Amino acid sequence: MTTTARHDHGVPYADEDLGEIDTALFTQGPAPGGEGVVVAGACPRCHGMTKTLFPWGRPGVGTKGAFSLLFGRGATRKAEDVPEPLFAEVHFCECGHPHPQGPTDTSFLGCGAVWRLRR
Repeated sequence: MTTTARHDHGVPYADEDLGEIDTALFTQGPAPGGEGVVVAGACPRCHGMTKTLFPWGRPGVGTKGAFSLLFGRGATRKAEDVPEPLFAEVHFCECGHPHPQGPTDTSFLGCGAVWRLRR
């Protein structure tokens, strides 16, 4: 029987690069409304559920940016068309919890961990 670690709210905030993480720990799917792709899973450091929206037009999401949107190609993309699972991107904890010793001037809440997904 496999158990999932519980979110450790007491992990102090730290800018920590965790390197490459197994892709099996994350899912990738279409964002509600079709505005991009959502990558979701448990943060490897604090184990809180994290999800990140990658809007169409960002590097690694499968469009060429403003020109794709201008000519209508960006709005018709599907999450299935995106290379699995956004390997070129750096992912970071967005668990939504203000961890101890976290910065007060940030636009997101998380433990400070960053990682890439292993091919």
